[in-house]
Amino acid sequence: MQQTIQKTSYFDNKIVIREYDHVIFVCAMVLTAIGLTMVLSASSYTQMQTGNTFGLFTQQAIGAIMGLGALVFFGAFLNYQRLCQLAVIGYIVANGLLVYVLFFGREVNGATRWIDIGSAANPIFSFQPSELAKIALVLMLSVYINRDKDRINRIWGLFGYIVLTAVPVALVAMGRNLSTVIILSAMSAIILFLASPYFWRWIIAGVSAVSVGFFALTSGLLGGMRGSRMAAWEDPFAFSQGFGFQTVQSLLAVGSGGLFGRGLGNSMQKRYYLPEAQNDFIFAIIIEELGLFGGGVILLLFGILIWRGMRVAINARTQLGMMVATGITAMFALQVLINVGVVTNTIPNTGIPLPFISYGGTSIAVMLGAVGILLNISRYQKVKQM
Repeated sequence: MQQTIQKTSYFDNKIVIREYDHVIFVCAMVLTAIGLTMVLSASSYTQMQTGNTFGLFTQQAIGAIMGLGALVFFGAFLNYQRLCQLAVIGYIVANGLLVYVLFFGREVNGATRWIDIGSAANPIFSFQPSELAKIALVLMLSVYINRDKDRINRIWGLFGYIVLTAVPVALVAMGRNLSTVIILSAMSAIILFLASPYFWRWIIAGVSAVSVGFFALTSGLLGGMRGSRMAAWEDPFAFSQGFGFQTVQSLLAVGSGGLFGRGLGNSMQKRYYLPEAQNDFIFAIIIEELGLFGGGVILLLFGILIWRGMRVAINARTQLGMMVATGITAMFALQVLINVGVVTNTIPNTGIPLPFISYGGTSIAVMLGAVGILLNISRYQKVKQM
């Protein structure tokens, strides 16, 4: 079903309002349902010892409900172009929260990421500003490019893009959250790459940046914890009682899953062997319980979601819609690649949640809200010439 509307405040020409992309919606809902199930399974044993078996599952369910509300609101009631009119405010608020978390945030595993509402011992709820910063940066960069499409070809215009990206990246880096720095930087690079007509210039810059970063990591220039993580990545079993502990336990979980797994709820690694199994390493528990088949189904769902997101970006009616859809799809793709890479020790250990599945109320709420924006863009597609 589609409805053609004459000139509106959103578009200069005719537009076609279609039904939203049902495939994206279904994939997001199935992944969320799998995530809730696996959070309950992965956390049940350790939570049972505290007398609150459903504690983390309940918190995840609340985050999912909030995210579903955001999905419906952004998907059905707030046109993405109107949302982008608030991009500057959202960008300022997100960076303000990142500043706040540096001084008043809660530190977890060496990184300051969380803002607690309520008492420190028993907060009412907690949220992670860096998750909001991902969406805020995508919207801000897209609006900035869309307002002057030739700006990216000028030195001072390019400097503006760098500053917009550098502010949240620097604030997140000060909180010692390297994984989010990688996501923010990569998303920005992808958006700028697509907006620029100079293909090879960005290819050379990207290859150079990756090469310098890889050299810094592998040469020991970073030293300290980062250097130890690199050493543990090269030979995790040699550091099985230190920085390689989580990786070793993750590989044991993956290796013991076989083709169809031990069965839902029957993981051994979640029994205090793999720390906080419901978080960034939940994919290892999935493979242990559901096997390579279960893990493959989840990766297939992510692949379909990313493919449909790319399709929405390609067919977007406006350049603004194209860049927002690209940024959101890139966010999903990057987090899946990095998370699965860490779990399988393909890349060094860094904390990135698996979208829709890893435990984290802020993460799942933001991911579902992003799906809502993507669905809204999918309703406004190019008019095909007859």
